[in-house]
Amino acid sequence: MPLSLAKSISETHQIKAIIFDMDGLLLDTETLSFESFVTTAKRYDIAVGIDLYQDMIGLNAATGIEILRRILPSNMDAVTFKNEWLDVYQELLAGDVPTKRGAHTFLARLHELNLPRAVATSSSGAKARRLLQKTGLMRFIQHVTGGDEVNAGKPAPDVYIDAAKKLGIDPKHCLAFEDSNNGATAALAAGMWVIQIPDLAPSNRLPNPPDFNICSSLREAASLIGLSLDDHLET
Repeated sequence: MPLSLAKSISETHQIKAIIFDMDGLLLDTETLSFESFVTTAKRYDIAVGIDLYQDMIGLNAATGIEILRRILPSNMDAVTFKNEWLDVYQELLAGDVPTKRGAHTFLARLHELNLPRAVATSSSGAKARRLLQKTGLMRFIQHVTGGDEVNAGKPAPDVYIDAAKKLGIDPKHCLAFEDSNNGATAALAAGMWVIQIPDLAPSNRLPNPPDFNICSSLREAASLIGLSLDDHLET
């Protein structure tokens, strides 16, 4: 059952599949990642702020390490720092993994409508599948593409093109949900319509409906494509 994203009063586009980012969009994990970044930096008496972290949001591990090399002291190994950061992050994820409000309900509703769904994330594929399984969201996802499973990570379009291919849907008929600017750039480059729901970093582009919209929550984004999320079902 295709959905419509309004272009004007008289025009609509048919959406045949929806592809989601994961961290900061379905899972409330960007905050945990930032906290672990700060904790790791403090071990070396390095003061870091959200501005430095924002540059790495939505990037795969390899690209993130290149940015670390530019911001860390020259005598510090970026790979070592990244591994320590990852260890702290994994400790925070050892308990319950927080999901974004409305994520379960939104995905369940799309499942009921039999609308194809996939995840295109900068995280590794194995990590993504593990976290989605742990949160109970994996049962609503048909395919996952991780940043380590394509040639180039976001902002390149590879993860989105691969996810659409796995669903068997032309990218021009896919709607992507993203929180990061790098992710939005990737999805737009893949030829998809995009709804950005900023998390830790504001959007760096202006809305350009219907190709690019900005919403404040999954609930608002669902409404934009004609779906209502019942309050009592939201988590």
